Formats: sequence, C-alpha cells, structure tokens
Amino acid sequence: MSLNPSSIQRVAIIGGGVAGLTLAIALQRKGFTVSVHEKYSHDQSHATGFLIWSYAIKILQDLDVPIDACGTPLEVFRMHGRKGRALVDMPIGPISRRHGADSYEVNRLRLHQTLAAMVGDDLKLGHDCISVRSEADHAIATFADGSSVQADVVIACDGANSAVRRCLHPEVRLRMLDSGGWIAVIDQIPEGLPVGYQMDFWQAGCKAGVAHIGHGQVRWYVGFTGFQPLDSEPKKDQIRHRMTPLPDLIQRCLDLTEDEQMVSTQAGDLLALTPWYRGRVLMIGDAAHATSPYAGMGACAAIADAAALADLLGSGLPVPELFQRFQDIRKPAADAVIQESRVSLRRTTCGGVRAWLRDWLFRQIPDQKMDEIVTAMVLGQ
Repeated sequence: MSLNPSSIQRVAIIGGGVAGLTLAIALQRKGFTVSVHEKYSHDQSHATGFLIWSYAIKILQDLDVPIDACGTPLEVFRMHGRKGRALVDMPIGPISRRHGADSYEVNRLRLHQTLAAMVGDDLKLGHDCISVRSEADHAIATFADGSSVQADVVIACDGANSAVRRCLHPEVRLRMLDSGGWIAVIDQIPEGLPVGYQMDFWQAGCKAGVAHIGHGQVRWYVGFTGFQPLDSEPKKDQIRHRMTPLPDLIQRCLDLTEDEQMVSTQAGDLLALTPWYRGRVLMIGDAAHATSPYAGMGACAAIADAAALADLLGSGLPVPELFQRFQDIRKPAADAVIQESRVSLRRTTCGGVRAWLRDWLFRQIPDQKMDEIVTAMVLGQ
C-alpha cells in the first residue's frame, strides 16, 4: 500500500454501486481515506445480470475481485435474426483471452455483495445524499438525515438518476428512449441453452437474450421499442403478445420464472453532458454518462471510469486540472458508447427490408472482419 503524495487524502464517494465500490477498492489500495455513502440501507431486492467485457474484467482482476464467485466466462455470442434463425456465432472467449482476460456474464447482486464485502466498514448504508457544495479546500455532501461528510473531494457515483447531478446541472434530464422491458435471473437452466453461450434474438421492435451466469443460474431479458411495461396486464402476457414469433428458449425462460423475479427496465441515456465536475465535486459512471440498459456497456464504462480516476487521484495534480484531465480521457469513449448504443438499438430491432439486409450482412461476415468486430467489443472500443 502506497501513501498518496498529493493534497487529496480523503475521498467521499456518493453511491455504492459498481462504480462507487470499484473506485473505493482501488483507492483503498493506494492508501487513501475513503468513505462510500449509499442511499439504500439494504441490497437491491432482485437479482439481475449483465455482461462485462474483457477490458473491465481485467481491471477487476487486478483489484483481486474474485470474479468467478460472481459469474462465468462467455464463450460464444449467437445472434438470431428476424425469423428466429441463427445468423452468426461470435467467438467471444478466445478473443477475450487473447487480450488478457475472459469476458464474463455476471450476477449483478453477487458482484455488488462481493465488492461491498471488500470495501468493508468504509461503506455507509442509508446515506441519502440531498446536496453537495464545494469550498476552496474541501467539499461537503449532506444527507437526508441531517448528517454530512467533508472530504478533499466528493465523487458522485449515484447512477442515472443522480442526486449530485441535479445539484450541479439542475436543468439536465435523461433522454428517454421510449423503450422498456424486463430482466430476470432464474435458478434453472432452460433446455436449448449451451454452456458458455449468450443467445440473442432480434425482431422488429424487440430484442431478447439468454445467458448462463454461473452457479446454476441464467439471466434473460426482453426489451421493446415504442413500448413500456404496463401494470394493468400480466408481465408474461405482455411479452407473449408482443414478441412474435416467440422463441422457444424465451418461452422456456418464462415458464421457469416467477412474476416477482421479473424486474422492469426503461431505456434512457445522457449524451454529451459537460462539465462532469464543479469545484471539488466530480461525477463518474451513469451519473455523468448514463447509457441504455440494452447497450451492454454501462457497468464496463463505470469500472473503466473508476480505474482511470483512481490513477489520477494519486498523481499529485491540482484538483481542477485532475478533474479536467479525467474528463478529457474518459468522455470521448463514454459518449461513443452512448452513440453506438442508440445505433445498436435501432439495428437490432429494425424490421422490413432493413432487417432482411442486416441478417444477410451478418451471415456474410468473413473471419478476419469478425475478429476485428469482436476485438473492438472486448476492448470496449
């Protein structure tokens, strides 16, 4: 453990999700005094899952996070087109390992619990941040119970609906994409899901996916464009009525899922917000650059943010220069992810001639081009 040589010794982190906990672990290892302030006093009540690409897994492994306790490596990403036929198998596993680490399908709740245990007593639950302010040599975050914390810097990792962002940019709102659906984790393996595979299905106005996440569990999701989940209609009926034809694998997942396991999602993002900081308060992760849950990059971007910021906080740079350098490093990549996610949502849910052409093009991809595509994915490019 090294001693931080800069004037920044104490860091207060608002938000105990993936970004905040990863940042805390990285800073603890560098000798900073850290406190993480999480709004909720308990874990999220439902397990969900996501894909973390190789470059972000390598960061977690370098922090000694036992990622195998949270998920399982992804070997093949198989995409199915508008008529339910397999289009292409993307060799995720071999190409990920070529670049230093597997890509993993992860149980989000398991990952959160693992990271929280590593942070230990520096994680403070039930601290609902309602305001922040910056002074010449410190920053202060105030919580709903009337308490507050003072630190050399305050880092906001409080997600897409960030309370800190509302303080820094009260006029800014998420751009809602009129897309929504459900995600669930189940404790049984449906017939037709090969080990190490993620199976995606692309239809007009809809996309869905199923993947192993290790420990005998599977995650699945269904998302629609131009539709939001309804409280007035049974959840499974909403999927069965709107996803046609309904893939057999998705039907099997529905049969194995209880209604209370299905977590509704709504797609929104936040492109080109600037600046990400004010005084001694900085936003990272979804607080600064929220992305659609169907992009498959939100957690990866948050982990990359945390690693880059931890390195810079130990650099000895003055706070304004440090924060600006962090934004200069991370903002182009974050904005590119959001732009690509919008394009990807349109590509995967298009219909008619566009869907026919998309399917035809995917079937024609030569091996060298496929290698280039997958390499860009696993490296977050």
